[in-house]
Amino acid sequence: MNARFEALQKDSNAKFEVLNARFEALQKDSNAKYESINACFEALQKEMNSRFEALEKRFNFMQWFMGIGFTLLSILIGLSGFF
Repeated sequence: MNARFEALQKDSNAKFEVLNARFEALQKDSNAKYESINACFEALQKEMNSRFEALEKRFNFMQWFMGIGFTLLSILIGLSGFF
């Protein structure tokens, strides 16, 4: 009876080790996939940030350009009343 119990225990330990090895392999694969997805996400995030910064610079330029243009136009309209 003792020998049979030890054989069952060895068999279950062997199965557990196989399952543990498979789990570790899946976990490594899953971590590698996560790291690659994370790297892609970070690259996209940097690209989006650079695009938004460029857009913000363009809007800032347009704001100043329009402000100066309307100021000059207002001055010209105001001066046209004197001439």
